[in-house]
Amino acid sequence: MFARERKTPIAEWWWTIDKGLLAALILLLLAGVMLSFAASPPVAERIGLSPWYFIIRQAMFAALAVPVMLGASMLPHRAARWVALGMLVVFVVLLWLTLKFGVEVKGAKRWISFAGNTVQPSEFVKPAFAVIGAWLFAESMKHKGIPARLMATGVMLVIVLGLLLQPDIGQTALVLATWGALLFLSGISWFVIIGLGAGAVGLMFAAYTIFPHFATRIDSFMNPEAGGHGTYQVDKALSSLLEGGWFGRGPGESLAKKVIPDAHADYVFSAAAGEFGILFCLCLVALIGFI
Repeated sequence: MFARERKTPIAEWWWTIDKGLLAALILLLLAGVMLSFAASPPVAERIGLSPWYFIIRQAMFAALAVPVMLGASMLPHRAARWVALGMLVVFVVLLWLTLKFGVEVKGAKRWISFAGNTVQPSEFVKPAFAVIGAWLFAESMKHKGIPARLMATGVMLVIVLGLLLQPDIGQTALVLATWGALLFLSGISWFVIIGLGAGAVGLMFAAYTIFPHFATRIDSFMNPEAGGHGTYQVDKALSSLLEGGWFGRGPGESLAKKVIPDAHADYVFSAAAGEFGILFCLCLVALIGFI
């Protein structure tokens, strides 16, 4: 089936796929399931759910992700662009619909509900925009008469505006970083890059002025010794890192994870440090960096 002389689609896929990248992605998926076992039961019990609730969901979505990932890797370039374009259109529309029909969580509308299940459209917009943005910037380099670079910028602005209205500063920064990297690779002038860098600083200042929760996070990061509610999450995350040390306390043995907010989600990294140690976390960082 995988012999080099065979010309089957599976054989051709196997001999052309980046096997190191594939292995790293699968390892990261398995690490996510393992960390769900370690970090999510206390969170589930705290909000009145079964200890297995988040574990089952993590395993279920990881199992679904594998065939989707493998299927996407087999797509020809042209088909991949069309799939990404369809995703981008659908989920940008859903992104804007969250402003009207979204589920509000902690003062932000980032999720939309369908048949009892919630979806965060921005998570699907990001990879779709990366593919379509790369395609448009590549076209702008090959065909100077096509305003593909301007089109990519327009798509980016539609996405960013929707994210800011939710508001979601983190996802906004990721989309802008993707666009900026593609713009840089497309051979833009250094004067434009410097101007855009200055604009990014201005946007950060505007976000600090307009969004109180963003300002609180920046203040807490710059002056953690001040304490108060703004540093609660960071303090608990640091306590988990200190508790775990280099090698961790072992699976299920960490105490700090029981008081870390969102230990199964945003702060799963610090929960992992308490359970498995800083060395394990450094391996995860290396794995993500390799990907």
